[in-house]
Amino acid sequence: MMINIDYKSGIKTLLDEYKGVLNEEIKKGLEWRHKIESRKLSCEDQQELLKDVIAQLLVQGKSAKGVEIQINNIKEVIGEWSTKNVEKNLDTLGMSNRKIQKLRDILQYLKSNSIAVWVIKLHEDNNHIPRMGLKSDDDFLKSHGFYEHLPVDRHTQRFLFRTGIIQWYLKKNNDDVLTLFSETYEKKYKFFQKIVVALCEKFCDDVYIQIPDVKLRLAENPGILDIVIWRHCGEDENLGCRNICGNISRCNECVFKEACLWHLLK
Repeated sequence: MMINIDYKSGIKTLLDEYKGVLNEEIKKGLEWRHKIESRKLSCEDQQELLKDVIAQLLVQGKSAKGVEIQINNIKEVIGEWSTKNVEKNLDTLGMSNRKIQKLRDILQYLKSNSIAVWVIKLHEDNNHIPRMGLKSDDDFLKSHGFYEHLPVDRHTQRFLFRTGIIQWYLKKNNDDVLTLFSETYEKKYKFFQKIVVALCEKFCDDVYIQIPDVKLRLAENPGILDIVIWRHCGEDENLGCRNICGNISRCNECVFKEACLWHLLK
């Protein structure tokens, strides 16, 4: 049996389904990117970025549920999100020793460099600066308008497996499928990224996201696709997720189903 799947049409439909929230998030992200790259961050902006770093570390390795409450509780203890206040209260953040050390290293770097410089070097993949971790780095950058970066989480992985995108990629390339089950997190993570990038380059070369004064090509900004995958697959409705392609699939509600192997095989 031959199955023809129109991924391009499916992706366009998915983007259109979340067009409102997507445009809003991209506009906000690009505003952040402009301020970071032009070094025009106010004191409040710098504190907001530091808060976002802490939030990334808090959510690392677990669900985002409850992190907002944690952030609010920390704010009550430390007051302003300054490097000085955070450094004085590291023991009250509720993080593991490993995460605390990552944060301590970043704070040390920020004593002699601006947070804008740190973000830009993070974007440039500078291995000589302190980092949060593969997924946390990518998620932070994507959230602040650097859409070249693609965070990969369980929602991304589930979406790629169910839709057949992984099978499409492996059929066209010589990569070993066992890499997806590798014990090396970094190797597996980068392989999933490679699949999404290949998908965007193949089917989205002429797919653009148009918002006022800006036109972004999806093939060059795969992080944009992550925004809609997360909204489509994530569980937390308070964060705008629909949980359609979650742990239990709800194919009858899915706008992507005609381009999904999981649905077509039923």
